[in-house]
Amino acid sequence: MIWVNVDKPTRKCTIHTDIECIYVIIKRETPFKGLEKMKRDGGWFSFENIADAEKFCENQFPYFKLTKHC
Repeated sequence: MIWVNVDKPTRKCTIHTDIECIYVIIKRETPFKGLEKMKRDGGWFSFENIADAEKFCENQFPYFKLTKHC
């Protein structure tokens, strides 16, 4: 499972490929960041593979910086 953290305030899409990454482990829905949905400050989205995750970021957030954390 690949996770993408979309962060609107910093204009970044961060791809996480390691399910043991601390950020993936502690991810949760908050009042301003959604889980599998977009909220005011962004959201976390899951993908089957890295190509789909990259395509999502490039298509939905073309002006955001795309980074890979793990």
